[in-house]
Amino acid sequence: MSDHSNIEWTDATWSPTVGCLKVSPGCENCYAIDTAYRQEHAFKRPEYQGTTRKLPDGSRNWTGTVRTLPGRLTLPLKWRTPRRIFVDSMSDLFHADMPDEFLDKVFATMAITARHTYQVLTKRPERMQRYVADPEARCRIGRLMTLGVILTAPGRIDVDGGEMAEWHQHGVQWPLPNVWLGVSVEDQQRADARIPLLLQTPAAVRWLSCEPLLGPVDLWAPRYPWPDRAVVEGQADLGSGFAWGRGIQWVVAGGESGAHARPMDPGWARSLRDQCQAAGVAFYFKQWGGRTHAAGGRELDGRTWDEYPVTAYDCL
Repeated sequence: MSDHSNIEWTDATWSPTVGCLKVSPGCENCYAIDTAYRQEHAFKRPEYQGTTRKLPDGSRNWTGTVRTLPGRLTLPLKWRTPRRIFVDSMSDLFHADMPDEFLDKVFATMAITARHTYQVLTKRPERMQRYVADPEARCRIGRLMTLGVILTAPGRIDVDGGEMAEWHQHGVQWPLPNVWLGVSVEDQQRADARIPLLLQTPAAVRWLSCEPLLGPVDLWAPRYPWPDRAVVEGQADLGSGFAWGRGIQWVVAGGESGAHARPMDPGWARSLRDQCQAAGVAFYFKQWGGRTHAAGGRELDGRTWDEYPVTAYDCL
């Protein structure tokens, strides 16, 4: 967790929770496991204790323990310069063991720090959809913000009065306009399982992380039909040839990195780029992958692809 990041498509990382559990092939060589293992065993960081284990073959894995870290909730309040922030790089914010009460505090922090853009990514879209679509979640977050504080252990921290004044005047906009919600999509099976749930989730920006890309992914309609218009009011053109249309505004693609990196066929990356161009969707090519994340470079067909979605903030 840092106020700067080596991940190309973000500026900083913020992990208010640590610990996870593998749920799909994309998790096989998860970089966060080794990072957490070092923090737990080499540096003896207490917040990581019990989150990882060594297997008989010498490899490491998660234990399934997820730990909330209230003391980290206020970190984005201290970053005065606006930045893109990748949320929970060391966990999954929508893990089944994450209490709604803690999710409320994470979302309240993101709501209060409207100067930042938050990039949330999950492999558990069912939980994300239920939480974000629940009208009670907005009410609970509003109550936290009305107090003017984020409750933490052992106490509380006051937030910037100017930002709070704006929220008091306009209320909690929902979905939060500075929060991008995305799902990991490593192959067609995971695309078919996760994208429909993402499309049912209210969000200012919906995005896909196709990394590590382990197979071809076809995003063409009618595989992913739109949900009821009331769920995504103002977001959908139901007559669009692409089911995603304005539903998916950003696609990040990249190969796997690390000692056991699985190769990515260049045709898989080109196909996603071409689909995005045809649909007018921003495309970001992160890396080819290899033993290190920079081993294969970032150029696709002679250039880098560093596109971001256009949001309401960009037009102010």
